[in-house]
Amino acid sequence: MIFDQRSGVCKDIAGMLITMMRAAGMDSYGAMTMAGSRIDDLPADQFNHCVTALRLKDGTFRMYDPTWVPYNNTIWSMLETEQHYLVGTPEGEDLDRIRYSPPEESSLKVKHKAKLEKDGTLSGTFHLLGSGAVDSRLRRIVSGTRRKEIHKRGARLLSALSPSVQKVKVKHHEAEDFNQDMWVEISYEIPGFATRVDGGLEFNSPALKLVLSDGSLFRAGNTKWAEERQTDLLLYFTQMVDITEEIKVPGGFKLTAEEEPVKVDEIYASFDAELRQKGKLETQVKAQVKRRQIPPEGYEGFRKAMVAAQDWADKLIRLEKEGK
Repeated sequence: MIFDQRSGVCKDIAGMLITMMRAAGMDSYGAMTMAGSRIDDLPADQFNHCVTALRLKDGTFRMYDPTWVPYNNTIWSMLETEQHYLVGTPEGEDLDRIRYSPPEESSLKVKHKAKLEKDGTLSGTFHLLGSGAVDSRLRRIVSGTRRKEIHKRGARLLSALSPSVQKVKVKHHEAEDFNQDMWVEISYEIPGFATRVDGGLEFNSPALKLVLSDGSLFRAGNTKWAEERQTDLLLYFTQMVDITEEIKVPGGFKLTAEEEPVKVDEIYASFDAELRQKGKLETQVKAQVKRRQIPPEGYEGFRKAMVAAQDWADKLIRLEKEGK
């Protein structure tokens, strides 16, 4: 019935995968877990989710979650790292736990190449590449949008830079192809992006502004965090954001002042940024959320790194023309 109707909750979906694996001669079993949380060592019903366990030849288990991984390039969702699980075999198993996933396994790599005109018009291309949990986020942007409207989705994303964005074109990896990580490429033009002030041009870093504008790209950086917190913060997955930005500026225009690099390295999060001009304006940014669950005593350091990212995104870049 489940196979025929293509419907069911987690136990039905996991059971269907177990059936298919066993039909293929694989040693597969159901397992229980607590999605998004731990299981304490005390006698109580603490399970809320059913998944699938495949026993390998060495006796270890490889975990699959067919409910949480549609449009995801992994067999186990990165939103479930460090969760406990209990496999239901005839012999009985002990409570086990999914391993920790470092930030680089769920990375968003952004390459932005653009050209700034004397009148303030900015044109260029963003290339977004996601792995792990971010791979799933980018796939859902594409899979959740009608093909004929994908350019409108790209325009909505870039509207955080300016409501004047135009000539938007979107290319992307096919969301149903899991042979490589998901990428989305957006080209655009924004008239009047840079403001003309006293003969100079002023603007913010487009790439970081874009990333921080959308929670599906970088939730931790997108949120305005309270100064204090009394309880744990659950972000579901660790993440790394790696941005490389190159902007070709009009001839003769120079940075009014070299920005000091920013480096914030805390236990639960970090942020590094550097801006320089070598002909082109070159910006390098790296942000990391190092743990999915942050205790109150680590919140201040986490917030410090995220506020540094938000401050950098709001930093005013000014170019002035040298000579007359």
